[in-house]
Formats: sequence, structure tokens, C-alpha cells
Amino acid sequence: MKNEGRKKKPDIAGEWLAMGIALGVAFGIIFENIGLWLPIGVCIGLVGPAMKRIKKNNKDNNPNESDKE
Repeated sequence: MKNEGRKKKPDIAGEWLAMGIALGVAFGIIFENIGLWLPIGVCIGLVGPAMKRIKKNNKDNNPNESDKE
């Protein structure tokens, strides 16, 4: 009953993967080597949300420490 009004956060992993594939295809067409750039785009699409999640977890575990990077 309490959770009826709450909206669920969208899963951004799919968005990152789609953007990575699109960039990989675009660079593959530009540089005429889609076999190389498509997997690179997929890797970017998979690593992006993971890095974001790691950064969020680090901030949650150390709320008093500021980012020194």
C-alpha cells in the first residue's frame, strides 16, 4: 500500500549498452572497421553502469570523505 505512489528507478544499463553499440557502429562505419569498433562499443556500454555503481557504493560507504581525484 505504501509503495503504490513511488516510481521505480529506471534501469540505465540498457541505455548505456544501446549508446555503446550505436557509438561502436558509428566509429566502425567511419573508420571502415566495424569488426573492431562494435565490440569496443559493447565494452563501453557494459563498463559504464558498472563504474557508476562502484562510484555510488564508494560514496555510500565513505560519506565524510570527499572525492580527491
